[in-house]
Amino acid sequence: MRAVTARSRRLIAFAFAVVAAHALIPAADAGQKQRRVGVDVSRFQGEIKWQRVARTRVEFAYIQASRGDGRVCPVVPERCGADEYYAANHEGAKAAGLRVGAYHRAFPRGRTIERARERAREEAALFVAQTEPLQHRDLRPALDVETPFGTLDQRELRAWIATWLRRVERALGTQPMIYTNHSSWQATGNTLRFARDGHLLWVANWVASEPLVPASNWDGRGWEVWQFTSSAHVRGISGRVDKNRLRGAFRRLRAL
Repeated sequence: MRAVTARSRRLIAFAFAVVAAHALIPAADAGQKQRRVGVDVSRFQGEIKWQRVARTRVEFAYIQASRGDGRVCPVVPERCGADEYYAANHEGAKAAGLRVGAYHRAFPRGRTIERARERAREEAALFVAQTEPLQHRDLRPALDVETPFGTLDQRELRAWIATWLRRVERALGTQPMIYTNHSSWQATGNTLRFARDGHLLWVANWVASEPLVPASNWDGRGWEVWQFTSSAHVRGISGRVDKNRLRGAFRRLRAL
């Protein structure tokens, strides 16, 4: 009888342990679900019904304002310059009550550091012309840094990025965020420079439980926004759309 009782106690203890372990899983999932969710869009989504989007869990939107002068531009010039849907998307998303930020899709070019800086200034001017002036509740602007990078080496690419960021910060009065992914950032030499300068990170890593963060976890600072899928479906947006999670509060992303 004592042997049976001891065995029963062990079974009861094991059962409690299993229940407790499973109880932790929903809590962790709930923590992920409680993070603020947003989308990022461009001309590829076409016209968007922002009032319908606002009735979902989406609370913020990053909208492409402009795109750079990549190798594709001489062949398909309509893919470069101002995003023709930016003004309507910016106005519509704000009217629907979403927090809104603008981003620039970079196409860094230049065969020397000076030429790279010149091209970065051109793309910065294009972006600023689309987005100024920033308004109350706007989110800080973002620079989309991802392949292709043409013929730029690490030093030239870093110079391009630094020039664009500096020009936009001076013009708009706020420090831009950097969007990238782990593999693309290796082309910079996996530099810590921009993390140490205080630029927040918007990292892309799909189909992952946690994102892979470049530059030694962004010099220990981690990510601010995580683009966790490129295949979301959101009411009001046709087709697939990128979806993002905000790590902290909106105040950290506030432009003004």
